[in-house]
Amino acid sequence: MALISSLDGPTWQSVVVLGLYISSAVPCVYASWLLRDHYGFGWPAFRVTAALLAVPALCRVVTVFIPGATLYGAIPLWMMLSIMLALLRSRQRLLVLAIGVLLLILHGVLNPGTAAFFNAQFLISLVFYVVLTPSTFVFSAWFWRLIVRLDEARTVSGQLAVARERLRFASDVHDIQGHHLQVIALKAELADRFLASDTAQHQQAAQDAIREVRSVAEQAQLETRQLVRDLRVVSLSDELENAKDVLEAAGVTTTVHADEPAVDSRIKESNRLLGFMVREATTNILRHAQAHHVTIELTTDDALHLKIRNDGAARPSEPTEHTQGTGLDGLRTRFEQAGGALHTDQEQNMFTLQAILPHVVEDAT
Repeated sequence: MALISSLDGPTWQSVVVLGLYISSAVPCVYASWLLRDHYGFGWPAFRVTAALLAVPALCRVVTVFIPGATLYGAIPLWMMLSIMLALLRSRQRLLVLAIGVLLLILHGVLNPGTAAFFNAQFLISLVFYVVLTPSTFVFSAWFWRLIVRLDEARTVSGQLAVARERLRFASDVHDIQGHHLQVIALKAELADRFLASDTAQHQQAAQDAIREVRSVAEQAQLETRQLVRDLRVVSLSDELENAKDVLEAAGVTTTVHADEPAVDSRIKESNRLLGFMVREATTNILRHAQAHHVTIELTTDDALHLKIRNDGAARPSEPTEHTQGTGLDGLRTRFEQAGGALHTDQEQNMFTLQAILPHVVEDAT
């Protein structure tokens, strides 16, 4: 109210000054929004820069000779220049800051009512405002950019973890199929040469080579099926360790509580199904969730209980593998065939995947 009453002039003049002062908030808000994606990129396009500076500059020009309107004219332009400092490159900031301070001082010198504000208490507040405004915007924009980069790095890390698993699986498939296909090609070529001869010895050798081709093909099929089933029989304890390493590499704090008797169990089929569950849950968290913390609990009494919780689930309206993915649906079917059960639950952003499985089960594949 003191600032309003200090305006010395006609009513219409006060209305114009206050209107320009309030209107300058619009370009300031838009400039602040630009900080999200343009920190340190340099000046915006000329038309954008002109639009941002138009109202604050007009406010300064209109108020420069109106007694008592010093702050109304100086603050909007200083605020805008402070915001734009964060958009500029480092070498441009000192120049803009010097120009802004010069304009601020010049406005105070030219305005006939400036002396009324320059008492000791107000002057200290004004100095703090002039110093803190640009530093606050520059630091806030820098900190926001840092958070964005960390989030991007976390996303990339999760994608790389999934890609490494895919490459590892592809390498295993190549090792199996490459060797067997090479043997099949050689045996088939040998059989073709023997079949070109009419001698009984060569005919018999061709039949032997064809039988070997069939045997090698069956062996390749068996090993591929085994690889798809359990990825070379990775133990449950290994899956828990891998899940913790992969999730923490992606920036997700992971806590694992596991009863040793359950982890060290020699019952391969039970451990294999639970290992599939750990792997599927880890993949879904990396690909579909925005989790900050994951808890994995494995307990054993009359049955094996595995619970995996994360705090980054999407809203129920957003389709994800948590709710309708074929991976969990297929896993649920295998648990039911093995005499167990698989349940999912979501409460706000907390998603829980829980399974119960007998200690001894038949092969559910």
